[in-house]
Amino acid sequence: MAGSDRAASDFDRLVAFNREQLQAHARERFRDGGGTQPSVTRVVAGEAEAVFKDYADSAWLMRWFAPLFVYREATALQRLAGLDGIPRCYRRVDGLGILIEYLPAPKWSRSQPTPAAHERLERLLADVHARGVAHGDLRGSGNILLRADGQPCLVDFVARVHRGRPWNRPWNAIFRAFCEADRNALAKLKLRWAPELATAEETRRAEHRGWPARFARAIGVGVRRLVRLLVRQPER
Repeated sequence: MAGSDRAASDFDRLVAFNREQLQAHARERFRDGGGTQPSVTRVVAGEAEAVFKDYADSAWLMRWFAPLFVYREATALQRLAGLDGIPRCYRRVDGLGILIEYLPAPKWSRSQPTPAAHERLERLLADVHARGVAHGDLRGSGNILLRADGQPCLVDFVARVHRGRPWNRPWNAIFRAFCEADRNALAKLKLRWAPELATAEETRRAEHRGWPARFARAIGVGVRRLVRLLVRQPER
């Protein structure tokens, strides 16, 4: 079998794996599941590889919400399909997991981004917004990766906000506010890692913390506290 045919066969096999097969083919664990967090592993079948994000080991409350989280991420990735720097969504796995493209790229904080990388990141975010998606969780650099070729990547779209239909002006105002929060997050990132590149406008953006960022943080903190309360083991 030719190399390209073998790779295609391996990919088809990997994408068709059930949960048990995906777990059996795990080769690298990026994060353990538990509490509010899903497990994130790299799975390999021959020449094919992917990332399996799985809520099966999360707290029961998170498993109850998992189909919604998986749906949100899958629909965002499908809307952004074809953008360089956005992982492809291969499929959802029984409502509790999602199989996506593996991007061999370290986190932004572990890289040495060049001025060109910062410009590419801004263009990528603009393209994401143009497709009608606000990321919603770029406050830290954990969801931003940087490939060896200098192309930034965005991952983890669970907190995304989609643009509404043209007649839905109230929702589109919310969408624009979250896009603004994304841009403010990038300005803060630039001010932290490359302050010499930041303009006066970006410095102003970095210091601004609008209601979308405060709201997202409050929701995240509230959910984590609720899960810890509900899954806490009784004292003996």
